Amino acid sequence: MSDNRIFAVWGSPSSGKTVTSIKIALELSFIKKNVIVVLCDTVSPDLIAVLPNCNTYDKSLGSVLSEALNTQEQILQKSVVLKHNPNISVLGYLHGENVFTYPQYSKERAVDFLILLSHLADYVIVDCSSVFTSDILSTVALEMADQVLRLGRANLKSISYFESYLPVLADRRFNTNKHIKILSNVKNNEAHEKVKEVFGGVSSIIPYTEEIEEQYLSGELFHQLKSKGSNQYKQIIKLLVSSLIEKDTTNTKKPNIFESFISRMGGKKM
Repeated sequence: MSDNRIFAVWGSPSSGKTVTSIKIALELSFIKKNVIVVLCDTVSPDLIAVLPNCNTYDKSLGSVLSEALNTQEQILQKSVVLKHNPNISVLGYLHGENVFTYPQYSKERAVDFLILLSHLADYVIVDCSSVFTSDILSTVALEMADQVLRLGRANLKSISYFESYLPVLADRRFNTNKHIKILSNVKNNEAHEKVKEVFGGVSSIIPYTEEIEEQYLSGELFHQLKSKGSNQYKQIIKLLVSSLIEKDTTNTKKPNIFESFISRMGGKKM
């Protein structure tokens, strides 16, 4: 079994958590790893934004978590498998859903869910809510993850966010001293060096790219970046993924259970 299985991507609002989660998943899929991306946000559900052309009306993360128990089959039924990349499956909340749509679930339920996901795929990437205090799954992911990527913007609002929310993670079970700190979506006119000093220990600076914004607006984040202006971004993501999986000393990989499930369902992909 791989030493690294669950990655939690967390940070300040608008720091690029969802984009980074998706681009990491893509990079892992390029090396033939099976990846499940979990979109936790109930404030602004992301599924319709990142997969606008998919038939997802009955595929909600909330319905999975509201079940007393889950099987692999049930989770796969609620997952969206990418048509052009069956190594990636996505779980998220639907358009119009919110924190009150489904009954509250327990911490134990979230733990069991993440453990089950880790048996389904080579890697699980949890795109955590910035307001993790009102989302049990995000909080549990921050505690259970093998690696936590902490994303911040190069601005005062991001600094303010971490000053408010990092104390909530003060308990040693969260291991905040081991978070991988990243400045994300950094624009040329931002004082990223000064903010980097404030955060301390920043390992990567992910630049803003126009192509990413275009992909977001057109619902194509799960596609490769092709413009020359994105070369630096792609290189940073590649290096980041290499560092995340460097402890994976095994050469084995899980069979693509997503494709097996699709075959049993008659070959339908999203």
